[in-house]
Amino acid sequence: MIYFFGTRASKIKQRKLRKTVCPYCSTQDSFVVSTYSRYFHFFWIPIIPLFKTNVAECSHCKKSYSLSEFTPEMQRALDRENQTNPAKRPLWQGCGCIILVLFFTIMMSLSFYGVYLRSQGDDTYTVKTDARMELLLADMDQMSSLLHREKDSVSFLLKECVDYDLLGGLDTKEIGYFTKQQNDKLLVLLRVENIKKIKPEFRKDILTVVEDCLSQQELDVTEIYIGIEGRWNTVLVKTPTDADLSGRFADKNKLLPFYGDTAQQADTNTLIDSSINLN
Repeated sequence: MIYFFGTRASKIKQRKLRKTVCPYCSTQDSFVVSTYSRYFHFFWIPIIPLFKTNVAECSHCKKSYSLSEFTPEMQRALDRENQTNPAKRPLWQGCGCIILVLFFTIMMSLSFYGVYLRSQGDDTYTVKTDARMELLLADMDQMSSLLHREKDSVSFLLKECVDYDLLGGLDTKEIGYFTKQQNDKLLVLLRVENIKKIKPEFRKDILTVVEDCLSQQELDVTEIYIGIEGRWNTVLVKTPTDADLSGRFADKNKLLPFYGDTAQQADTNTLIDSSINLN
């Protein structure tokens, strides 16, 4: 995400400097001093007011003078103006601070209110989630490159086949596998952490190799769900009814029907208890 922040300045006052003479054109009482207020902004919303600057311009010769270039006469005239007609900073330049304070106050209040409701046994704000996603994440955690034929024969044979067929500079020894059969459904998960070595448009070739290797095994299944993980996210998904083959970001939710067609809802505590029982 791109953040826009920095400092900006706006003119807040314009006054005439009386009893002055322009050092350049010698015109009397020709100076108009403009006062600018500088502030720090975030996405162009003023957050913190900073400092003010003054620039004087001769209305006759149009020569400008910064504050450091003011003559003693010009400085005295500016001091008189600041006493009788000061340049006040507008309130809107600090509105960002007020917004931030209000935002954090509201968030903290809602947080404490939610804690209070939970302490009173009100589960209105209990986070709900799809129980199937918890099961999928638990299975993903079991992906490993160290396989045993007795524990996961499908993954063991799949790894041997993929190691032989898969090209493209990948270190196949580091690929993690996990498979699970449930009735006539088969879930196949792979983690390829160095998948960035393959361009996204060619990553679906990995899935093709996996499908070819599975077809060589005598599997008593009618539905196959395949998910391929990169280092940080799911990159490829293919199911009997859907697919996400962009090679960059794939929706792992498409794998959830493997665990059942109904999205069962459970609160966080129930999910933790069910995970313990499954293990």
